[in-house]
Amino acid sequence: MNCEEAKISLHDFIDEELDGFMKRDVEAHLRKCDSCFNEYKQIRIFFDKLKDLPYFVEPPEELVKTFSGQLLTRSLKEEAPDEAVVPGDLKKLRKEQTRLEKQFQNSRGALRKSFISKTIIVPEKTSSYSFTQFSWTKVLLILLPVVLLAVGYFIYDYQKNNSPWRVTTLEGRIAVNGFNNFSGKISQGQSLLSESSSKASIRVPKVGTVEVGENSLIILEKAKDGSNRISLKQGAINVANMTSMPDFSIKLKNYTIVDRGGEFSISIDDQQNIKIYVKYGFTEIINGEKTIYLNEGYMCEARYGFKIGTPYRISAPEELKNEVINFDFNNGGGESLDKIMELADEKDAMTLLALIPNSSRMKRQLLFQSIANKFPPPEGVTRMGIIDADSEMLYLWWQEIEWQL
Repeated sequence: MNCEEAKISLHDFIDEELDGFMKRDVEAHLRKCDSCFNEYKQIRIFFDKLKDLPYFVEPPEELVKTFSGQLLTRSLKEEAPDEAVVPGDLKKLRKEQTRLEKQFQNSRGALRKSFISKTIIVPEKTSSYSFTQFSWTKVLLILLPVVLLAVGYFIYDYQKNNSPWRVTTLEGRIAVNGFNNFSGKISQGQSLLSESSSKASIRVPKVGTVEVGENSLIILEKAKDGSNRISLKQGAINVANMTSMPDFSIKLKNYTIVDRGGEFSISIDDQQNIKIYVKYGFTEIINGEKTIYLNEGYMCEARYGFKIGTPYRISAPEELKNEVINFDFNNGGGESLDKIMELADEKDAMTLLALIPNSSRMKRQLLFQSIANKFPPPEGVTRMGIIDADSEMLYLWWQEIEWQL
């Protein structure tokens, strides 16, 4: 499923009107596509806000008087087009206008949402002056809901702002924007620095907590429901969320880490080497158009001047870990790849799958067979597709393995 197909199905997906097959396809696409995932969240929140809007809109009193006056004028012209109105009848006309106003007021509740459409289609058989007045009335009635929707969207968008975030000092001293005596909060655009032997906990609204380790520097880049983001410049953080579909990302120098549920940690040393470890759940590591999925119990490294490394299991044998590092950062090549396939067991299938895009076509065939012996490819995944390193098929196979593990 591509982005266009997913976006077409989002409304039915939110309304739970899709069949099981389509629902699984949309869910799979949302898990791997950050753009569609964010649009899903925005539509979901917007629909929730719409439920709280009034069922109908009360027109201004001035508009009611103008409208009823025009109805009275029109009624008189249709009943007696050739008769003039004498001054003695003005009092009678005002009473009639008052009666029409009350009648119109009482009928507004019944008209509700159809009020605007019924007004727009009223036939126009009046003078040119009355025609102009009726046109302005229609324009106002058309623009009124548009303005209300615009105001409603502004309020909805404003309510998504969740800055500042609460900061709790766990150990030592913490500085926010260079000040040690801070208010216990961090706002959008501000930085947080922990000194040696210092730790802090940051509460991210509707997401969870970020624990900041010692000698760490972060910047709160965006504090908004659906797109919370911090930048980690140095040190270490541990992220634990409390939602199944959080909206939180961590920006590094060359990568973006997207929280997809669970708990994970990130560390950056003085040489800008990065380590990412997922305790449970999974995360996405994005570098340009390339995405790596890091599963529970796995970690990966990114060394300065190199591309991001291959995920490997934390509890894997040290010999296997060393060969993965040799392949990624020490030009281990085909020899390291052969040793990895020899040492890998069933629990290392994610590592073998992640090696496919970085291997030769000949080695891909061997990797395919090694993985297929443990986890047969699901429907929609073919041998030739994997040898061609088709990203969609690799993701489908990743899902199948992740589910079984």
